[in-house]
This record gives sequence, structure tokens and C-alpha cells, in this order.
Amino acid sequence: DFNNLESFSKYAYHSLSVSMIAALVCTLLALLLNFTHRLNAQKSARYYNITAFNLRISTLGYAIPGTILAIGILIPYTAADHLLNNILKWFNLPAQGLIFSGTIFALVSAYVIRFSAMAIGSIETGLQKTSPSLDMASQTLGCNGFNLLRKVHFPLLTKGILTALLMVFIESMKELNASLLLRPFNFDTLATHVFTFTSDEQLENAALPAITLVLVGLLPVIYLTRFLILNAQKER
Repeated sequence: DFNNLESFSKYAYHSLSVSMIAALVCTLLALLLNFTHRLNAQKSARYYNITAFNLRISTLGYAIPGTILAIGILIPYTAADHLLNNILKWFNLPAQGLIFSGTIFALVSAYVIRFSAMAIGSIETGLQKTSPSLDMASQTLGCNGFNLLRKVHFPLLTKGILTALLMVFIESMKELNASLLLRPFNFDTLATHVFTFTSDEQLENAALPAITLVLVGLLPVIYLTRFLILNAQKER
């Protein structure tokens, strides 16, 4: 009925917006970490080891269950909220409430920590296909730092960036455990919407969002299949 469609559109908007933000943040973070690691490979071994450590640490979130990750985020964010409100109170300013733990900031943080590994792996694979001699040639022509990334690597990483965005977006749409624990009040996603109705055995109300999540999950399969077919045709 109309009420169900209205709720579906609202929760779909929530899922799309949060997942898009998480996908963008993960991809930008992956670009920064991988490109910094690549630049430091040409410098001392100390900087190279530091960036390699940062890169590997950033991929550990995918191995952590969503519930444990959510609790691990909730504890420091709640402490930060209390600290901020106490500071504002000390300056006779009105308290701002739960800025970190009570908004989508916590939810996006969980998605970024959990799914950064996908974006990092995709960007890393794309960078490995580019010869380091291309960096050296560009640097001799005065193309360094951000310009090297923007003018040389970014056009070559288009497919890797799109893959990273798509994979993180899909996984964020389907994430349930972290969404249940970290969602703000009166903020549901398609995944939590399905969980709520199936828990109450209202399967007919959960059908539309569940089918939507299944269809969205098919996107990376279709994209990657076409990508592999095109690559196979080019190699012939």
C-alpha cells in the first residue's frame, strides 16, 4: 500500500545516501594510502615500511564482525560526545547532544573501517599494473605529488576506482549488524527494515526491500563479468 511505499522510499534514500558517502570516503582513503605507499617506495626503507604498515592496518576492519566493530566505535564516540558537551558546559554554551555517536557519522565510520579493504585492494591492483618507470619519467618532467596522481595515475585507475566505489557501496547497503547498533534514532536502512519485518514475521512487508537488496547485489556480478569478458576478448 501507499504507506509501505512511502516507508520504502524513505529507507531506500537512507541506504543510498549513507552507502554513497561511505563508498566515496573509502575510495579517497584507498587512493591516498596506496599512492603515498607508492611514492615512498622510491624513498628510504623507513618511510616505505611505515606506509606499508598503515596500508595493512587499514584492511583489518573487514576481518572484524560488524557487532564487535560497532561496539568498538560506540565506546570512544560516546566518550567524545560527553567530553565535548562538558567542554561546552564549562564555557557556558548549550550542549549539542550526541554529535558523534548519535548521528550518521558513527554509521559511516563503521562502513569505512569495515569495507576499506575492498577499496584498497582494488586501487592497489590498478597501481601495480602501472610501471614505476612511468612515475620516474613524469617526475623528471616536473610532475610531482598531487599532479602525478591527477594527471598520470587517475586516468589509468578509472576502472579500479569504479570497482572500489561499486563494491563498497553494495556491501554498505547490505550491512546489518553495525547498522542496527549505530543508526541514529528514527533512521532505518533497507537492511534494518528487512530485519525488523522478518523478526515480526511480516514477510510480505519485507519482500520489496529484500528484493531490492538482492538486485543491487547483482550489480557487481554483472559489472565484473562484463569486465572479465572484455579483457578476455582483448587478449585474443
